[in-house]
Amino acid sequence: MTNPRDSRIMLVAALLSFPCIAGADTTCPSAVTDAAKKAYPQATITKCIAENTFFEVKMQKSDKSIVELDISAKGDIEQIEEVVPVSSVPAAVTKAFAARYPKATLLKIEKQTRSDKTITFEVAFKSGKTLKEATFKDDGTFVEEE
Repeated sequence: MTNPRDSRIMLVAALLSFPCIAGADTTCPSAVTDAAKKAYPQATITKCIAENTFFEVKMQKSDKSIVELDISAKGDIEQIEEVVPVSSVPAAVTKAFAARYPKATLLKIEKQTRSDKTITFEVAFKSGKTLKEATFKDDGTFVEEE
């Protein structure tokens, strides 16, 4: 049987190791960090996570907003995601959202720009007590709901 004092010491040691682990997730290959810094020179990398075929890089811009970039190991930016104000979203998107979800409460909108310059808008909203996301093309065409 383990002594309760020993268990507390092991728990404290484990908790103290988390900042080391959290700090490690900002390490990216130099091609990835160079691409991120070139795209957003005034922003700071706050997180870098290796995904299947790319690195997800989160950056905090000087205005404190967050931008997420999907960057290949070679340094090619595959997608950029930024939270945008409703006023900057095309009217076709806001109209399509309102028509499809008339009783929903809009929470935030992320603009997603892919490397081929196609743009979609991911709308986070609340429908009743359920949180959902719907994606629309910039012309208002519905893509999917999550």
